[in-house]
Amino acid sequence: MSARSSSACLARAGMLSILLAGAAWPAQALQNPQAGNRDARMRTVVYDPANVVKINGVIRASTQVMFAEGEEIAHVAIGDSVSWEIAPAGNILFLKPRERHPATNLQVVTTRRDGRKRSYQFELSISDGSLSDSYFAVRFAYPGDEAELRRTEAALRRSAAEAGAIEQTFAASDTAGPRNWRYSAQGAATLEPDGVYDDGQETFLRFEGNREMPAVYLVASDGSESLVPKDVRGEFVVVHAIGRELRLRQGAQVTCLFNEAFDPVGVNHGTRTTSPAVMRTVRRPIRSTGGTP
Repeated sequence: MSARSSSACLARAGMLSILLAGAAWPAQALQNPQAGNRDARMRTVVYDPANVVKINGVIRASTQVMFAEGEEIAHVAIGDSVSWEIAPAGNILFLKPRERHPATNLQVVTTRRDGRKRSYQFELSISDGSLSDSYFAVRFAYPGDEAELRRTEAALRRSAAEAGAIEQTFAASDTAGPRNWRYSAQGAATLEPDGVYDDGQETFLRFEGNREMPAVYLVASDGSESLVPKDVRGEFVVVHAIGRELRLRQGAQVTCLFNEAFDPVGVNHGTRTTSPAVMRTVRRPIRSTGGTP
């Protein structure tokens, strides 16, 4: 091979190496905010921490950069602080060019509600154009955040629906099945409930409106009284027991409620609980396989 051919081959090989090296170098990702449908000066850009957002400033015009709701600007750094005026306020950053200089960069770090940080990179340039060429506002969009919010709201709706279904099931079980309404009252009329019944396991006392609810005692066969567990469900006081007699007390006032159809056996819902919608499960203790007892 001649010296001239060898030189040409080496030159082509060198040029190919340069081209390959250039192809391997990552392309710059410069984002231009998209103009709004109604006004081109109102811009939107999708947040991408790997991209640089370009902002075009015009002398005697300011730009408002809006980050996500709930974000707080923590740090701001600019390459040319002489030609640009910056003013952070919550999740908004105000930019205003002072004098025309070459392009510079701006870096912003924000803190989200959960304490995580976000980093933003900008390229700022200044032109002598009119107001129609400037960016009045640049708002960031966060598709990932919006998708996460939709998932959270959907999960909350599902939880609320499940809780409502459970509440309806228990409410239905309170009024389902056989009921004993055969009760009589004796004593202070002011303490007498507006309605009384039992389901064979619990006794339901209804007090309408804002009536004050008295203390409830279960009367034993020997005449002794004992407080019984109870809870309030709307306008009902649910006593977790049935008996031949309940005694209501409030101060010196006393009212006796007599169960005229008392059944000492009660009602078995078949689930070993006070509600047919709830099944009791007994968990056996795990036996130790070694060591001292």
